[in-house]
Amino acid sequence: MINKFEKQLEKWNGGVLRGAQAKLARLLRVSTATVALWATGKRRPSKGYAAQMAQLFGLDAYDVMRLFAPTTTYPDLQPRHAPLSLRDAQSPENTYSADNKPEEEGASNSVSLPLLARVPDDYPAYDESDVVEWWTLPRRAARGAKYLVRDAQTPQRDDLYLIKPAGELIDGAVMLVRTGGGHLIARVRQERESVVLLPQDGGRPQAFPAGGVQAVGAAVRKITDAE
Repeated sequence: MINKFEKQLEKWNGGVLRGAQAKLARLLRVSTATVALWATGKRRPSKGYAAQMAQLFGLDAYDVMRLFAPTTTYPDLQPRHAPLSLRDAQSPENTYSADNKPEEEGASNSVSLPLLARVPDDYPAYDESDVVEWWTLPRRAARGAKYLVRDAQTPQRDDLYLIKPAGELIDGAVMLVRTGGGHLIARVRQERESVVLLPQDGGRPQAFPAGGVQAVGAAVRKITDAE
């Protein structure tokens, strides 16, 4: 039995559900895995994506959000091992809501972090339109991170990194850095007069003058989508 979102996809796609998720993903410029998670109720889209779908479906944004269940479960992240998949629901106490905001957390043992479509130049200065969705994680798993970003170097795996803002380069650490060519997630190796960045996709190391790399944040945890 298909759910409300799938029924809307079927209607929007001319009465055919097959291929509708891939079509929507292409138009929204997200992965098909993301749309699949929306369809299975394991995540909810952000208000920005809901607004885009409202235009595509010819609906009000509020009616689009009503197509999705308010909460679902999210796997507990183990301290030393990344989960095998972003789609494996496990512990019911670790709930996720796309509309949770940090100010609603109170003194709980969980923390809500935004998955951002782009790297913010000066956290916490980012626009609501930059938020793909909100994640609620156990506080111990977040390790002080303030947001999540995708690794543009590994689009085929849709890897995500929890980022803790940092103002200085940390030798030997995996960091989110800014160079003249943009942002990069890489392991930092500091030398006497240069900084060498080792990309996480196994690409060639890149050497920069000591002042040519600016620290944005430390990657405190990697989440790998293995499917």
